[in-house]
Amino acid sequence: MRAVSKSGAYFILLIFVFVLHFGIFEETPHNPIGILYVSELYLVICLAFTAVYLLASVGKEQKDLKILLTYCAYSSVIFILLPAIFSNLYYGQPLIYGIIEERRILYCFTFSVMLYLARNMSAAQFEKAFLFVGFMACILAWMFKFSVLPDLRDKVASFDRPDRSSIGALAQCMTYFYCIQVWNKGMSPIDGSPRSKTPYIVFACFILLTLVFATQTRQLIFLSLCFTLLCLKSKSVIWIVVSGILISPLYLFPDLLKELGLNLDFYAESLENGPSDNVREQTIGYIFGHLHANNWLPSGSLSLMWNNGFIPHFGEYFFLSDVGIFGTLFRFGFLAFLIIPLTLFCYYYFAKRLHPDTSFTITALLAYMVIWPLQGIFEYMQATIAFLLVIQALKAFHRNTESPALDPYVEEHPLMQPSFR
Repeated sequence: MRAVSKSGAYFILLIFVFVLHFGIFEETPHNPIGILYVSELYLVICLAFTAVYLLASVGKEQKDLKILLTYCAYSSVIFILLPAIFSNLYYGQPLIYGIIEERRILYCFTFSVMLYLARNMSAAQFEKAFLFVGFMACILAWMFKFSVLPDLRDKVASFDRPDRSSIGALAQCMTYFYCIQVWNKGMSPIDGSPRSKTPYIVFACFILLTLVFATQTRQLIFLSLCFTLLCLKSKSVIWIVVSGILISPLYLFPDLLKELGLNLDFYAESLENGPSDNVREQTIGYIFGHLHANNWLPSGSLSLMWNNGFIPHFGEYFFLSDVGIFGTLFRFGFLAFLIIPLTLFCYYYFAKRLHPDTSFTITALLAYMVIWPLQGIFEYMQATIAFLLVIQALKAFHRNTESPALDPYVEEHPLMQPSFR
């Protein structure tokens, strides 16, 4: 009875952790219910917990903890320390401002809280907590769309789509990925236990409708479709047929589109002109002009807390966060051609060391690479990478628990294994 109550307590705590981890209340220009400093508070809690977790694990053989800490150390040195040094050498920015500017990388340390809680519950409970938060994000997005939730922002960031929101957009995408993976394989990606496919495909359809009508973010819609094609492959035809059946009422009754508030003109313009805009094109132009003028030397990144950041150099509309891999080129210059493949290899190596089955993790990262020109994988997606590596660690934990290892002496001397004939 005590074990059940303990597991239930960890389950509730994990739901709260997922709410924070996937940014349900993160303050962003597109999150109408964002709360100031919630993400920073979560990050501080995770950093403190990682330190305590590490001290408590001294003397214990935990392969997964060592691998994940190596991942955190690598990411911190390459994507926090190096850009801070480069900006100090090129612009004269003090190191502390460069470290503060790249603090998003520290989300790699969020693995510790998720891993600790997840190891004290079943794989099914972990999945339920994760799917519940994804469902919660979708419901909140629909509630805002129909004006049930208040808008806490000072100003609306998108006038062409005022009813759009990014409430838990990361949770929606990752939950969609998970549902498609389960529907494709018919089993849990964590412990391999069988799962009924029908609830997951229904949930995936609901999330996709939420992304199209409520979240209304082109990157996320395209990202979800790319993951579907990469994951399902031959089954993609079935998914296309199912999607066609779902949206058929919209063709039969076009007025439903207006009732749901879908901005068809916006999406039609996106298909004609692409998902870019003048700000991104201008930023990319500045980046290549700067690199060419400075022989592709690394420049790091500047913080607004120090001399208004990039504003004196490139103006107010220069955002490295909007140009993905091009921002990586700006930070590292010619070194980017070494750092990018090296980092991809290291992340793959970490995932493979945690557990040989990397199908879900690699497919998710490949899908994200499709939108790499618009969103930096290394600099702005450490929360996603940490979550995927936690899933890898849980695969090893649950599957090794189900089939306990033999005694080391027996493993080394197979002829000494007992016979039960």
